[in-house]
Amino acid sequence: MRAERLLDANLNRAREGLRTLEELARLILEDTDLAESFRTRRRRLGELGEAQLPDLLPQRSAATDPGMAPEVAAGLRRDLSDVAAAAAGRVGESLRVLEEVGATVSPAFSTGIQAIRHGWYDLDRDLRLRLGARKPLIQPRLCVLLTRELCPEGDWTRVVDALAEGGVDMVQIREKSCSDGELLRHAEVVRSKLPSSTRLVINDRVAVAATLGLDVHLGREDLPTLAARHLLGRDVQIGRSTSGLAEAQQALAEGADLVGVGPMFVSATKDKPPVGPAAAGTVASAGIPHLAIGGVDLQNIDVLCEHGVAGVAICRGVLEASDVAGTVHAIQSRFGLVAEGPSCL
Repeated sequence: MRAERLLDANLNRAREGLRTLEELARLILEDTDLAESFRTRRRRLGELGEAQLPDLLPQRSAATDPGMAPEVAAGLRRDLSDVAAAAAGRVGESLRVLEEVGATVSPAFSTGIQAIRHGWYDLDRDLRLRLGARKPLIQPRLCVLLTRELCPEGDWTRVVDALAEGGVDMVQIREKSCSDGELLRHAEVVRSKLPSSTRLVINDRVAVAATLGLDVHLGREDLPTLAARHLLGRDVQIGRSTSGLAEAQQALAEGADLVGVGPMFVSATKDKPPVGPAAAGTVASAGIPHLAIGGVDLQNIDVLCEHGVAGVAICRGVLEASDVAGTVHAIQSRFGLVAEGPSCL
């Protein structure tokens, strides 16, 4: 029995992983020496394969691989550190296979792999420490969409004070008509009234979010996620509006951290037809951080719970409540924390 086919698969896997790590070092960290360390190993792998195992290519046959399955998307990559960890894992595993199995075909090949593996784990560690790990996003139970003109009698300060009292998870400032300067001053006041445990998000306005160091939520027609990430930095969390699973997966692939899914029901603030609770339930089942939005209130949360929804975004249903703090508490108490699963209590 010959091992060339196995070696070919692992050579390709290791080189692909090394290329990913090389690009992270070159284009993200802009570290020439680190990038060259990965590039040297990648090229050396190719040279070893050509010199010591010249008959690999004819052994390649995906059609007869009993382990092949329909293509499955990669697991969630929450940040570049996750990308590096996945790539490094593929490289480390493949190098071990190449060293051990390669010895049965070419001792010189196996010796060459040993040289490539030398110092590998230190190199992997250095890259991932440099990239760092972003603070994980905690699935919010309730995001209140704060619009001043929708607050009773325009008394938004009373509403914000009540949101703080209720311990709301997240507040998104949504002011479509005011200037950036006015929005910036307003956001500073809102931030001063909320506890540090409440996430404050700016709707649409990337420049204001960047100025204040706040998270941002972007609609379908707003700045692309990658462009927003370039302006905001890697640690700011970006939300994106979607209508279902396909758009939510695309948003995450483009670098979003959280998706709004909707509209759930007929809504005075949304002019689109409802997609229904099942759409948000499908996103929730995929493990994507989410907020069901559009016509949601305390009265229809139970149907969202039945579909496994873990969090909601609400505007009028909270802003116009006679007891804002009590409503916040009632809504948030319906949902379990992330550690306990996304189901409603």
